[in-house]
Amino acid sequence: MRVKISDIIVKKSRHDQSVSYELIGQLQSGLEIYIIDYDYDLQKYIGQRVEMLLLVQRSPYLERGKKEQLFVPDEHYSIELIDEFFSEKGISPDTNEKEITLVGEFVDSYIIPKEWGSLIKSNFFKGLLKNPSALIIEDGIFLLSPIHLDKRVPIENFPQRVTISTGCIELVAWHPL
Repeated sequence: MRVKISDIIVKKSRHDQSVSYELIGQLQSGLEIYIIDYDYDLQKYIGQRVEMLLLVQRSPYLERGKKEQLFVPDEHYSIELIDEFFSEKGISPDTNEKEITLVGEFVDSYIIPKEWGSLIKSNFFKGLLKNPSALIIEDGIFLLSPIHLDKRVPIENFPQRVTISTGCIELVAWHPL
């Protein structure tokens, strides 16, 4: 996916002096996104377009209008369970500002092109991304983190056109254009 890097915020950990980056980028459609970068330093690419492999952490909590996560992710990992939880507790959705919402075609098992394999530095991502699900939007492909993707319906009944809210977008790999 092509992303123009508008700005980068450097974040230093107080505990172990590690550095991470928050990239502010713009997709070709004009959509502004915030990208967490733990493995690369792209500061010299501010103002330029680069090709990125991005992983989206779906946020079913945000999809139901809750900015705050009210419960342990492992217990309520799907939209259906969140709806049940809200119903049981009498909670109504907030109308607070929402995170980015993406609409696209759901792909259950996406094969990452081989050229990306050698560019992925993180062993965590290498292990996590074995035939991941993906969301194809007009700007390109977002890989979907398997966290919060468990479905209670058979995959053949899962809609091909889906809308998701993003929790976190992470940079998996990149290369200059």
